[in-house]
Amino acid sequence: MSSPVVDAFAPANVSTLVFTDLDGTLLNHDDYSYEAALPAIKTLREQNIPLILVSSKTRAEMAQLCRELAITDPYVCENGSLIVLPDTWVKHMGLASDGFSFSDGAWQFVQGADRQQITALLAGLKPRFNFTGFADMTVTQVIECTGLSEEGAAQAKQRFATEPLLWHDSGAALDEFAQQLGVHDLRVVKGGRFYHVMAHCDKSDAVRYLLNTYESHYGAKVKSIALGDSPNDLVMLKEVDQAVVMPHKDGTYMHDDKLLGEIRAPQEGASGWRVGVEAALQKLRNGEEA
Repeated sequence: MSSPVVDAFAPANVSTLVFTDLDGTLLNHDDYSYEAALPAIKTLREQNIPLILVSSKTRAEMAQLCRELAITDPYVCENGSLIVLPDTWVKHMGLASDGFSFSDGAWQFVQGADRQQITALLAGLKPRFNFTGFADMTVTQVIECTGLSEEGAAQAKQRFATEPLLWHDSGAALDEFAQQLGVHDLRVVKGGRFYHVMAHCDKSDAVRYLLNTYESHYGAKVKSIALGDSPNDLVMLKEVDQAVVMPHKDGTYMHDDKLLGEIRAPQEGASGWRVGVEAALQKLRNGEEA
């Protein structure tokens, strides 16, 4: 991964970044709607605050969402295993593209393992453990367990570096499964709907990389906000200045003793996300004024 290089041209200064999970956070858990979040997205755009999507979703899924929301900032796929950088952004930030691959108007680099290696290993573990991976599912089966459209389900199967799975076995079996993965430098992480088998990289790696890139480019500290609802979001929430924890569908919140000063959004999904973003921006402003 190349180090950021400051270029001579810098338009309006970026002083704050917002990183967000998607399912159950920016997007409603059941219908995937972001409609209620649009006023806060408009505010971010007006204040020149990049909105960086960070999700277990694939590049195909997230590219579609970025088009719908007119987002031209980088985004992070497959729980941090894949970072996508729009070509115009790379040029503006003055980044060298060594180690990146280019397709469909954007550069990308994989931080994790190759998905084919992961699925080959999982095939060998199938006789010992009861789980169903995306590679085992048809598009119709993905639709049934996610509620996605046919197009969305097909996009969800287009993975580079992770494998989501439904776990049907016991907790003790899950611990043994994790040990077996560890022998091969892989791990299993719990998300909102699925467990994800992946290498030892995560959302926090991508957040640090992007924060460092912005700070190197602008030569100043950049404030940061992150929103999420699942265990795989915790590492990201701990990396930023202001964390916003989204509730689960049953109204409970994940908890971690090392997560300090977090804001708790009042409800899951887009409407809670809007309130969380507004509260986080206000808290950062108050902190700057203090």
